[in-house]
Amino acid sequence: MRIFEKSLQWYEKSNSIIPSACSTLAKTPSRLFRNFNPFCARSAHGSHFIDVDGNEWIDCEMAMGTVVWGHNPSFLREALLEQIDNGITFSVAGENEIRYADLLLAKFPQYDSIKFFKNGADAIYAAIRLCRYMSKKEAILSCEYHGWLDWCSFHYYNQNAEELGIPHNITNTSFHCAPKINNILDMLSLNQKQLACIILCPSSYTREELIQIIERCRTYQIYIIFDEITSGVRYGYRGVSGAYNIYPDFLCLSKGLTNGLPLAVCMGSNQSVLIMEKLRISNAHSSENLALAAAIACEKNLKKSPSWPSWEEEGKGILNEIEEEIIKYGLKEKVFLKGYPGNFHLFTIQDFYTDPFREILVKKLSIEGIFSKGFILFSAAHSHNEMQMVKQIIIDCIKIYSDTLEK
Repeated sequence: MRIFEKSLQWYEKSNSIIPSACSTLAKTPSRLFRNFNPFCARSAHGSHFIDVDGNEWIDCEMAMGTVVWGHNPSFLREALLEQIDNGITFSVAGENEIRYADLLLAKFPQYDSIKFFKNGADAIYAAIRLCRYMSKKEAILSCEYHGWLDWCSFHYYNQNAEELGIPHNITNTSFHCAPKINNILDMLSLNQKQLACIILCPSSYTREELIQIIERCRTYQIYIIFDEITSGVRYGYRGVSGAYNIYPDFLCLSKGLTNGLPLAVCMGSNQSVLIMEKLRISNAHSSENLALAAAIACEKNLKKSPSWPSWEEEGKGILNEIEEEIIKYGLKEKVFLKGYPGNFHLFTIQDFYTDPFREILVKKLSIEGIFSKGFILFSAAHSHNEMQMVKQIIIDCIKIYSDTLEK
């Protein structure tokens, strides 16, 4: 029987002084279940973490997917300690910035210019500003979550702009539609004269669909931004862009670059990205050395890996088996599987918080000592046995849910 006494004490104190008890909404206790999930962690190593009550968990959240190598790997710890000895941040630029820029641009030869940021939302918004400036058009089109900023959050949360403290007039230049090919093509055609750019999460589409969208954008002179903040190296060595061999005008990456430290990038052509200087786009901590040292170490480790992602083949097998179980129980129209081997989830309704299948799964995983909020994110540190155990629990939950429907 796991005890959560200190987790609950932490929550009571934190919730009284920090909004939602955590400054990162995706890590807040509102996504978890009291007396099933820990609310606060103390340490983490490999594929496990230990909460403040001393309970040990197999981690299938991996810090919102940012940790792809496992927690606290030795190669990364050594790189960070070396950089700490040499200084965390300087009064002028450090050598790490150009070192990592060279590594990424060599990896993505389609681009010849790059700018660093501290989070994905800033990288994407910088690209949007650039598109507006170059196109002399103001409107933008999005389909999914791209952060908390004014231009997109009211769409994602399906609220009036004013309810979120956002000026109403922003709705005149920020359009949104479902991430479906026909919806997108219709919106592009309808608003072609206004649209400066479209922001896409490429993992949500087939290669053929992306080609259609890009061709339409080229016809209408609309810039394309890929939001690979979440996918990126979690999807493949060069992300979805590399796997599909489709490269947008601007490619934004973040999670996974550093195995958890804050860093994001926006890559594009020399003629475009360098204009960001003119647009006064900047951040005080974008060039600090620690995250860049981590990124360099991770990139070097990637190059040494015989295959990447290391969990991909087994993950594909797990997804196939889960799909077979859904069909076996006649749930094809009731339980939906979405994602790829590095990041997937099952759902029955669109509302994440009230989805009954998510509650069944999260609680069942918790009983077996596995932490998840509903999404399954493996890492290079997860063992075969751990991945298979997660798969079996998911299959068990599909049967439980089927039995619940029959009753």
